[in-house]
Amino acid sequence: MKKSDKIPSYRITDIKKKKGFAADFEFYRFEYFVTDIDHLTHPHRHDHFALFFVTKGQGSHLIDFEEYELKSGRVFLIAPGQIHAWRSFKGVKGFVLLFTKEFFTLTLQYKELRAYLFFNNIYKHAYLDLDKEAGVHLQKLLTNIEHEYLHHRTYSQNIIRSYINIILFELTGIYERSIPISAEPHVVDDKLREFESLIEKNFKKYHLVADYAAILHITANYLNAICTRRKGKAAGEVIRDRIILEAKRLLTHSDKTITQIAYDLGFEDNSYFGRFFKKYCDETPAGFRASQV
Repeated sequence: MKKSDKIPSYRITDIKKKKGFAADFEFYRFEYFVTDIDHLTHPHRHDHFALFFVTKGQGSHLIDFEEYELKSGRVFLIAPGQIHAWRSFKGVKGFVLLFTKEFFTLTLQYKELRAYLFFNNIYKHAYLDLDKEAGVHLQKLLTNIEHEYLHHRTYSQNIIRSYINIILFELTGIYERSIPISAEPHVVDDKLREFESLIEKNFKKYHLVADYAAILHITANYLNAICTRRKGKAAGEVIRDRIILEAKRLLTHSDKTITQIAYDLGFEDNSYFGRFFKKYCDETPAGFRASQV
């Protein structure tokens, strides 16, 4: 961990303070997961994907400056690099599934995992709430993974990858049914996924809708229409949200100066960064940093 970075990044083998767990995949019951995770009650990142499914109990989970309730039927999906922390648990039960991109794609050569819109949850809620039928079905799939992993002397990674793939496809369906229906769903959703993937890779370099539209070979007006139709916000706001989130992360979890942060985020003028941040956050970068102490 760099001296200028206060936030630790954990591998799967760092999650539980016990030896012998796999480096690219792990599975726990929630009630076991919460027994020795004091280090996870402080803000941290993962280098892997995580699915947390709550079947019982209460508590709270802090994800990128927002606190979310733990409740029955709620699924949290955390992508690599997201900052989160566990705040409280009361009788929580459920399932915890951890896996790396490399584990998932070893034999399943499908699209980039971040293409699943719910893994880009900086753009929407950090969770999905399942109805009773969907919750029972997910619990069955996770129990099948548990049985394969824990009860077979030589478990099959291909079987587990297949179950994970089924889970992601089914959660995708639930997610997409929760957002407005488009007359051209495949075209719109594909472009939206490409746009969000491009933002994740280029938000420090490109700040304008026109830049992304050019890469996508569409007009800025069409990109705005896609975002407004499916997300209820303009493309520029989606870009801005990502920049602001990273600014908040750096102001809170690093020792970099505000000038350094401005430069890291692609602002050549420190004063412009200050005006930008104040306009959309109602306080200066220095004021936000002071409020997080």
